[in-house]
Amino acid sequence: MRRYFSLFLLTILVAVVLFFTLPLLVGGIFGEVEIIVGTILILLGSFIITQLFYIIDLLKNKSR
Repeated sequence: MRRYFSLFLLTILVAVVLFFTLPLLVGGIFGEVEIIVGTILILLGSFIITQLFYIIDLLKNKSR
């Protein structure tokens, strides 16, 4: 379970870094609503990615 938690945190960290650095490079300015929606999407996407890795590992273990 520790592996999936670290994968979840790593995905969130990478997504947040990209979410705040890419607009600085491009020059766009976000409003408050876009930041809130973007943060929610990052959390949900990270959760989905972590669950997919968990399901893949379950399927690998069942096939053995």
